[in-house]
Amino acid sequence: MRILIIHQNFPGQFRQLAPYLQQCGHEVVAICAHERSTGINCRTLRYKEPSKHDGLPLSSELAHDSFQRASEVAKLCGQLDAEGWRPERICAHSGWGETLAIREVWDDVPQILWPELWVSPEHGGHGFDPQKAPPGLELRLDQVGRNSLTRAALDQAVSWVLPTQHQANSFPNEFRDSRMHVIHEGIDTKLACPNPDINFTVRGIQINRSIPTITFINRSLERLRGFDTFMRSLPAIQRSYPKVRILIVGDDQKGYGTLHETGRPLREVMLEELAGKIDLERIHFLGRIPYLQFLAILQASWVHIYLSYPFVLGWSCLEAMSCGCCIVGSKNMPVEEVIHNGIEGLLVPITSPDDVARAVIKMLGDARIRDELGRNARKNVLNLDQSILLPKTLELIQNSF
Repeated sequence: MRILIIHQNFPGQFRQLAPYLQQCGHEVVAICAHERSTGINCRTLRYKEPSKHDGLPLSSELAHDSFQRASEVAKLCGQLDAEGWRPERICAHSGWGETLAIREVWDDVPQILWPELWVSPEHGGHGFDPQKAPPGLELRLDQVGRNSLTRAALDQAVSWVLPTQHQANSFPNEFRDSRMHVIHEGIDTKLACPNPDINFTVRGIQINRSIPTITFINRSLERLRGFDTFMRSLPAIQRSYPKVRILIVGDDQKGYGTLHETGRPLREVMLEELAGKIDLERIHFLGRIPYLQFLAILQASWVHIYLSYPFVLGWSCLEAMSCGCCIVGSKNMPVEEVIHNGIEGLLVPITSPDDVARAVIKMLGDARIRDELGRNARKNVLNLDQSILLPKTLELIQNSF
């Protein structure tokens, strides 16, 4: 079967699926909007990122961006068609409007989409975080625009896939029918696994399990993922455990949420607020690191902290569970979908640094409970192994027509 995969940041959500399809004998061609290596050995067509129009309202900028992407993707589809290459299935992330004009080239090729979320103010913390003001009109119009694009994309699709029930439940009832499938992308639980003998060096830091270690990992250090709450919990944790080592992975980009009101990286703001209250000698900001180092840090972790607004569930949470981490998480969806309080981890309010600190301090002092929670977390996440979920996804692709 010929399968076209479209994702502006390919491989993105398809990092496991694309090579799996190839292993199963299918021909994969991809379309993306970057010039980096994808790590996937398949033909990849690339288009230029849309030009920016400063000063446009969010909703207008979104429309401009999406339709420009749709046009560029359609032209690349036309190029493939002119070469005589026609896909039998199209798998795409619909979040950037890339699929909206494909029917102008291939009006009968089945599209299976990964729409991810039907956005609402809650996903940005509005109505959830008491410190956030009600959403303004510009934000609401932006969300109307995003959901309108999702609606237009789904109207052209035969099936759509959501990784969690929480994300599936965000969609209107009209889309929650037999065309909707809840199938996670899957993780490699054989690679992401406990390793009590882990011992390596990252950026001059010796990593092993002999030193009490706290980990916090996200693509970007942002409020949507509770970075400010985490940082405010550190003074109390360090007072109780002065020798604890704190490893932080993530960059200073905007991420999924919004920038700090000052426009500065949240890390800088928090370090300024906590100056003199935390021991920076034992707090290590590692930025982004290679995947195997990321796993090694989780394997060395005594307590892993994963906080989130009611947004999408990060893979790092599942990979931490797979590594047998003792997790302190936020008491809300989507975390509660995979972690039950007191069974696979401890859940606390995302807005309470004191509760985070108390939970971490409790776990640092009780190896028996840490081990029990870690074992339960790994046992639960084994159901999300890619060896189980990738065949389900392939079956869906084959049967979607």
